[in-house]
Amino acid sequence: MKQPGALIVLDRDGVLNRLLWDPATGQPDSPMNASQVQVLPWVASVLRRLTDAGYGLAIATNQPASAKGKTSREQLLAAHERVLRAAQSQGGIILSSQICLHRAEDWCSCRKPHPGLILQAVAAHPEFSLHGCWMVGDRATDVIAGNAAGVNTALLGPSVAADVALLAERGLKPCYHGTDLRDFAEFLVEGGRAQP
Repeated sequence: MKQPGALIVLDRDGVLNRLLWDPATGQPDSPMNASQVQVLPWVASVLRRLTDAGYGLAIATNQPASAKGKTSREQLLAAHERVLRAAQSQGGIILSSQICLHRAEDWCSCRKPHPGLILQAVAAHPEFSLHGCWMVGDRATDVIAGNAAGVNTALLGPSVAADVALLAERGLKPCYHGTDLRDFAEFLVEGGRAQP
């Protein structure tokens, strides 16, 4: 088993729970309320495995829907609480959630691709070393934010053409690319290391 001490910062939507199709924009979107939350069926067992292996888990997620007037902040936070309950239902422990409620046009320092949320997570859990820390997400913004924060990056899910182009433009590639959180946990717990 790997030595404990690494913090894994998880993106939420697309990693822990399903995205929803928004017919108004023709794009996938976050759940707007608790009734829309669908945590992926393998997540609870994977988080338990990572917790048992000594990893610390935190969430870093952009949630601008209330600022955009698409739902209330209360509904948005209720959806997040539903994700937390389901994701931890088998004993995995999520230590904290870092949530950016701003829109992209607000130009805050916390919203990914800025590194603020990741740095907040690291600062909140000094018992875990920055060395070996991971940012795990499903979009290029997660990789860019992780790189800016100086941590390892994992990109999960199918390749998205716009994300591939954006990462290529910036000369970045994730340290790990896999199908979903199950693959990443297997890689990590079985002794995987970041690719140079």
